[in-house]
Amino acid sequence: MPHASHPKPSPPRWQRWQRWLGVSEVWAGGALSARVLVLLRWLAAIGQSVTLFIVWRLGVEVPWWQCGGAVAITLISNAVLEWWLRQIHWEMQDGFFHILLWDSLTLTFLLHWTGGLVNPFALFYLVQLTLAAVALRASAVVSLGVLMTGAFLWLWQRAVPLVMQDGSPVPPERFTQGFLTALVLAGGFVLTLLLALRRRSHRLQKERERLRRELESRERFLSVAALATGFAHELGTPLGTIALAAEEMKAQPDAETAAIILREAERCQRVLQRLRELGQEATGRSAEPCVVWRTVEAALDELPKTQRARVKLNLKAKEAPVACAGLREALLVLLRNALLASADEEKVVLRVETASEALRFIVEDRGSGFTDEMLRHWGEPFRSTRDPGSGMGLGLFFVRRLAASMQGSVEVENLPQRGARVTLTLPQPPSTNS
Repeated sequence: MPHASHPKPSPPRWQRWQRWLGVSEVWAGGALSARVLVLLRWLAAIGQSVTLFIVWRLGVEVPWWQCGGAVAITLISNAVLEWWLRQIHWEMQDGFFHILLWDSLTLTFLLHWTGGLVNPFALFYLVQLTLAAVALRASAVVSLGVLMTGAFLWLWQRAVPLVMQDGSPVPPERFTQGFLTALVLAGGFVLTLLLALRRRSHRLQKERERLRRELESRERFLSVAALATGFAHELGTPLGTIALAAEEMKAQPDAETAAIILREAERCQRVLQRLRELGQEATGRSAEPCVVWRTVEAALDELPKTQRARVKLNLKAKEAPVACAGLREALLVLLRNALLASADEEKVVLRVETASEALRFIVEDRGSGFTDEMLRHWGEPFRSTRDPGSGMGLGLFFVRRLAASMQGSVEVENLPQRGARVTLTLPQPPSTNS
């Protein structure tokens, strides 16, 4: 008895609010974001300490209790944060927004006591926004930007002016030196972040390349397996006939039964010969001239006479060169499918056309057409429109893989009135001497 499906409970309102603001999710990957965050916070705390000391030695008034306390809190909190991240193996999934928000408030506090927006180190707001843009969702970056805008307005109105230790205004050259220093440090922070991202990008690129090669290898194996299965299926019929005829000859040998065995054995030999030729063509070792009319004739020769008579040919590119590898088998698959889908008296059309340095092999039938499900999943292995047991569903899969291996394409569609159309498009190779 199937279980009753229950609607999934919606998350609490506070969780929906956090998700909308983006404050509970890390976008760029927890390991990268956490490690870069800890590194940049160490650099920021050390840089703030060194900067405050240098500025004080240059004669600028520094409120040590307020600024030193803020730097000490950053150092202690970062030590605790690194210890905690090591315990969870740097797999940080949330809380990133809150740490950046805390650091923004700390920077605002330091700037409040050291001149506000005229302090060159206000550039570090951009560093924090850059880190947020890399590690958080867009909604979280917008939220942090709005909060920083509020901090700008506060500093604009309430910041304590920056003065020298003797109470005089800070000389312009000091601001210029501070601006250059802040620009170099901010650039160093952004460079550290970008280098970390580049290393991660290279690792991901290598991993994608490895997965792509593995996928291509599996597809090639599946194509060969499908081809071998198709030939094995084709060999099954004559071998079964041979076995039955051999049983009859045990009881009463006669010339007619021997002729059946000989005919079916020759049929098996032809199938095996096609398999060998297909392997040679696929590896470029085939010496057979490949032009359209010869390839089409070779495919038609494999059909019974009654089926061949139902095929209506329209070869507009009769002498055009064509890639040999597997094309005869692909045409045979398309023609057999079309003939089986049509009534016994219906004709099947095979047209060959040229189109912008490509050849189009178009097969049309007047059957019932493809179902909606087949149109969605055509070309997948073991998908068939026929009854189970009458086909393995590997034909269109083989045609699709053949087209992909030749940088071609396959289109499957139903005709407006009745029937279906399959179009195999292959790039036209250089002219081949016939």
